[in-house]
Amino acid sequence: MLKALVLSLAVTFGVVGEGEEMVIGTSTDFHSSLIALPGHDFHGLQIAVRRARPCQVRAFFQGAPPRAAQFCAGRVTQRHVEEAGRAILEDGARVNGIAACLTARERIGAVRLYTFSGEAVTARVGECVTEFRTVWCQRGWTVQGLQLYFDRPAGGLAHGGLVGLRPLCVDSA
Repeated sequence: MLKALVLSLAVTFGVVGEGEEMVIGTSTDFHSSLIALPGHDFHGLQIAVRRARPCQVRAFFQGAPPRAAQFCAGRVTQRHVEEAGRAILEDGARVNGIAACLTARERIGAVRLYTFSGEAVTARVGECVTEFRTVWCQRGWTVQGLQLYFDRPAGGLAHGGLVGLRPLCVDSA
């Protein structure tokens, strides 16, 4: 619990990872963090789309239930979950790099997770018009969460779309 609090404060004050150069896409004022709890490594994500907008991200942590950041109007149904892009690594694999590409509307179209061994899994939710941009944690560090950026606030009648993300890297020693 203390580790999660410290990581949350570090995200707030921008001291985790390298800062703005770690953002893939665009950073905005509408953001949310999904952070691993102690002993539960981040190892996957799922992106649900409503009305052509990637508006819910679920992060998966080994040995713990998934947690979601939702900027969709209304609730995400089972149909949305079944149609979601999903990238989950095998148990025991640790993420040390993340790549993403953008759609024509400058939203995240796909996210790829990389392991130390070079294994990669991809969650695709849109047609990318850019190349994948990859951000790596520094040597000896792993991704233990994500800072997610949306183009509008959660709630109301419109869905917020995922326009950027930043891996939250921590020393894995």
